Parts: sequence; C-alpha cells; structure tokens
Amino acid sequence: MKVLVIDNYDSFTYNLVHYLEDLNCEVSVKRNDKLTLEEVDAFKKIVLSPGPGIPDEAGLLKAIIKTYAPTKSILGVCLGQQAIGEVFGGSLINLDDVYHGVATQVNITVDDESLFKNMDKSIEVGRYHSWVVDSKLPEVLEATSFD
Repeated sequence: MKVLVIDNYDSFTYNLVHYLEDLNCEVSVKRNDKLTLEEVDAFKKIVLSPGPGIPDEAGLLKAIIKTYAPTKSILGVCLGQQAIGEVFGGSLINLDDVYHGVATQVNITVDDESLFKNMDKSIEVGRYHSWVVDSKLPEVLEATSFD
C-alpha cells in the first residue's frame, strides 16, 4: 500500500514512517510546503504528521484535506488531526495546561474502528501539544476517544 506522509516539520514524523514501514507500507514523505496538490493524486492513503504551530501555518495541509478528503483515507496526528477538525468546521482551543511529554490514559469509545483494532478500551498515550479540537464537534465529525 502506498502511503503519503505529510511532514509538518516535526521530529515525530519519522516515528510514524517507521511504524508504517513495519506494516509493509510503501511510504513517501513530503513537507507540507514542498509539494503540489497534484503530487498527492498518486496516493490513496495520507498521514498528516504532528508539527509546530496551528493548521493555518502549515503549508498546504488544509488544502490537502479539503481537496482529498472526499476520495482518500486521511489520518491526522496532533497538528494533522487539528487541521482535519478545522477543515470540517471544528474549533481549536489553546489549553490552559499544556501536555509536553506527558503520558495519560485515553478511552476509546467505538467498537468498530479499524484504527483501534486489537487495542484495549483504555490505553496510555504520549502527548505533546498545547492545542486541541473543541469537543463540541460539527455533526460531520465523530470523536472516537477521550481523555
């Protein structure tokens, strides 16, 4: 499976790349401001990496989501997930208490999501962010886990 990873200038990007390679994916990495929308056409799966700042500061990140969400599978991690939230009408909140290098429990609230296949309903995750998507989501979005 060919997967495009959009690198939002974050060192964690290559952790995601290695996980995908472990799953036998053919991975291409492109920086958010060093590709064209046409280059994305060759991929069916897209992973949006973490990164600094907010989605509006992340090159073509939001344009990629707007253009390809109807036809391609897109997974957002941290900044990538925040960009998906904004594109589909959600709002970002700057946290009063930031989570930089903190491990916390997250509860998975869906049973049929392949992303969480073979995972316990409560998992420990590493967090490193100061922004979150507001839990008041538009109808088109569904939260699948909560802290």
